[in-house]
Amino acid sequence: MIKAGSLLCIDAGNTLVKWCLHDSANVRFEQPSAFFSQATAEFKPFSESFGAVQQHLAPSLNSGHDVRAVLLSNVLGPEFEQSVRSVCEAADVSLHVLTVNRHAEVQSAYQAPATLGKDRWAACMALSEVSQIKVNLLVSFGTATTLDVVVKNACWQHLGGFIVPGVETMLRSLHSNTAELPKVQLDSTSTNGWPVSTQQAIGQGVGRMQKAMVDSMAAQLQSEYGIPPAIWLTGGFASVMKTQLPQATLLEYAVFKGLVLDYRLAQKGAAA
Repeated sequence: MIKAGSLLCIDAGNTLVKWCLHDSANVRFEQPSAFFSQATAEFKPFSESFGAVQQHLAPSLNSGHDVRAVLLSNVLGPEFEQSVRSVCEAADVSLHVLTVNRHAEVQSAYQAPATLGKDRWAACMALSEVSQIKVNLLVSFGTATTLDVVVKNACWQHLGGFIVPGVETMLRSLHSNTAELPKVQLDSTSTNGWPVSTQQAIGQGVGRMQKAMVDSMAAQLQSEYGIPPAIWLTGGFASVMKTQLPQATLLEYAVFKGLVLDYRLAQKGAAA
């Protein structure tokens, strides 16, 4: 049995550093008991991020929630991780850093597993806990859109996937790299008519390009396995993209769910 106490989960991403409190290490993650976020730019340069990490994260460690461990998914590099570690040491709280292929229950086929984005891996871990389907396509709509194939054989296997520019990245790029194209919002409206304004052309065009990538991978998986894959959506644009992908299921708080599962499996292995 894992000791009682809250977990402070941190998702250090390219655009936002998000963190939340999970009430008990003994149960799987459903909803955070407290949620916070800060622009990643606030922590730069990462070589000098200790002060910002202490300012933003330390209050959660001393919030009366009896935090027993900090769980970290980090794509910002070793300097940011060291800042988090230093804050944990000052608070006398252990740090658990997400590692790819730590557990036999979930494995990635990546040639160099350590190079797989930790947010992608955490989401794959989360999927393995909730999916009852053999073939799965996990799509994360963040700064980049990532598409990962996860299948169940003797164990859960991450076969690989794709990384393409994300929704906001595409919208911003069209605005920044052209002379007159406006910055618009994603328009996920699915209509039979043609866009009749520049704003519609961009907003609907970006949405259809994102959807086309998902549809292409789903079709390939159905061809290879003979069954349609379960499609899971996570990330900041998941809800709006679901209007174009009604067959998909939202996997909310995927990174946090994966972090907690990874920690529980690690504690279970240590106690065995």
